[in-house]
Amino acid sequence: MLKMALMPVLVILALLAVSCGTRPLGEGEVARIGSRVITMEELEKELQRIPPYQRATFETLRGRHQLLSHMIERELLLAAAIDEGLENDPAVLAQVALGREMVESVRRRAMTQAFYQTHVMESVTVPDSMILAYYQEHLDTRFTRQATASVQHILVADAGAMAEARAMLDQGIPFDSVAAMASEHAVTRGIGGRMGTVEENGSIPYLGNDPVLAARLLGAREGELVGPVETSLGIHLFLVTEVTAAGHIPLEDARRSIESILKPALVNEYFKNTLIPRLHERYQVEVYDEPGAEIVARVGELVITREDIESAFAEIPYYQRDAYDTPEGRQILLGSLIEQELLTMAAGALDMEQDSFVVAQVELAMEQADMTLKSSLIQEYYNRFVVAAAPVPEDRILQYYNSHLNDIYHRNAQTRLSVIVTDRGPLLEDVQTRLQSGVSFDSLAAEVSIHHPTASVNGDLGWVSSDSPLPYLGGRPDFTDELLEAPVGSILGPYTTSLGVTFFKVTDSVEAGPRPLSEVRDSIEAALRPEVVNSYLRNTVFPTLMEKYGVEINEEAFLPSLSIGPDSLMSLAQAAMASDPGTAVRYFSLFVDRYPDNRRCDQAVFLKGFTLSEKLGDYDAAREAFRQVVEQYPDSDLADDAQWMIENMEKPIDMFIPITEETTETVL
Repeated sequence: MLKMALMPVLVILALLAVSCGTRPLGEGEVARIGSRVITMEELEKELQRIPPYQRATFETLRGRHQLLSHMIERELLLAAAIDEGLENDPAVLAQVALGREMVESVRRRAMTQAFYQTHVMESVTVPDSMILAYYQEHLDTRFTRQATASVQHILVADAGAMAEARAMLDQGIPFDSVAAMASEHAVTRGIGGRMGTVEENGSIPYLGNDPVLAARLLGAREGELVGPVETSLGIHLFLVTEVTAAGHIPLEDARRSIESILKPALVNEYFKNTLIPRLHERYQVEVYDEPGAEIVARVGELVITREDIESAFAEIPYYQRDAYDTPEGRQILLGSLIEQELLTMAAGALDMEQDSFVVAQVELAMEQADMTLKSSLIQEYYNRFVVAAAPVPEDRILQYYNSHLNDIYHRNAQTRLSVIVTDRGPLLEDVQTRLQSGVSFDSLAAEVSIHHPTASVNGDLGWVSSDSPLPYLGGRPDFTDELLEAPVGSILGPYTTSLGVTFFKVTDSVEAGPRPLSEVRDSIEAALRPEVVNSYLRNTVFPTLMEKYGVEINEEAFLPSLSIGPDSLMSLAQAAMASDPGTAVRYFSLFVDRYPDNRRCDQAVFLKGFTLSEKLGDYDAAREAFRQVVEQYPDSDLADDAQWMIENMEKPIDMFIPITEETTETVL
């Protein structure tokens, strides 16, 4: 199924190299690469894929252009990959196979979910008798409620303000409106004074626990005013809008929650004891107990093997595997595999593949598989035709190496040591005797050293420099310099150390100085390669591909709609001046183009010049804009300001700060 879906994608992509003519890009079309058209809808989908905390950067006009550039670059690399025949590359074919498996897995899972919902969950109902029995059994524990009252209030500071509020209510002005006009409680004033619910335990929103006041409010009738009442916040007038008496929750109000409690057990009982046995019989399930047999069960024409069970076991998280790592656990896995196959077969028999939920899930999976395929194609092309085609130049390697000879690639003198650690007594004497007789230090270390970490590697302690501690010894013992100055082949000791009685042998040494280029070449190339590859990609690959396939961008698609009108366009331009000055300049120009006779054209041109000058530092373009104000709008109030900007915009701001005795003293 996936292969059939993906092949048209590859065919369509292959057509990118063939231009479809010069048809202008239409409404909602933002770019064309060869015959591939990118729509505004696709651009918006790409925007929604960006994490919310990063999305704001791309929601501006400039950000959307950047996002479109990324999409165009991706399509160029994709087209080039198809032209190179990479759809037949083994790595890409492997991704196609994985995508096919993923889509099939999603399809099967969605079908069983849809079947379970419609033919298991929805087919089981909780009998009224069970609901009633549960309700009566828990009537006094779960289904009781205390008295509550919904309350609004008007809060004022003194009796005079309260009298004014009461007068407005007496005139017939609604309580909500009076609260909005007169209440001094900022939190509730904007919502008509609504405080929330007063409870029988004395809890009152914003006032805390006040049993006396709570009793008054709970005892009031719906629509009754209570107060004035003085509290720590001020003087209140309360309106009780709804009262719920203490008592039992009616059965009908509790029915849904009771059903949600009782239904899972009934569903599970029906599933295990009715549906699964019925499906076992329908699809002729057979389970084989022969030890060592590869086939362990058969469901219709489908066989389940031991390998299938082990694959299911491997998918279980490590922290849960112990429960299934027994013969009994494997039987549970087998039962689960059988149930999955039975549900899939039952769902297929009912044509659940056409269920809207299944269709939607499969479409999402196919979209994900398609994205993975495209990413694989692009990655293969990038590795073969970009990275491999952009080696780091030898002169860059030498320049980098020579510029870091005295820091990154300088090393101090180093000595490589081996050790034999013994304890005092016969072993020490034996080691000394055998060393003196010429026995190999390495073989002796492996045979008799009591320090296991080094004995396992023939005594090798590693490299030691003049500024590093001795491994395993926790510092630099007094004899360290003696070890570092000894010639290669020297055996020194025994010394008493924290490890025991220790002999050392100098096995190798290097003098202080730069590391050879041959040793560090790979690390230099790794450091320089990203910049070299990116430069080649930007300056060579993309320009070449853009010329080959042809790229068109519909700038008009990014501009505000004509329907927003001149005032809204001006507001958008002004709002963008600080955060996105490039967009602001574009919108000010658009304002003049769309509405050349509007009375605010002089303002649009002036603000365009101001943005160019003060936000972008483009004085030449700013000068043109200011000159346009002076010449085309000479009667404008902004003409003198524009002339001043022409003469002074490039001067430092300090020139325009008046020098007074006070400012001179401040400077001094």
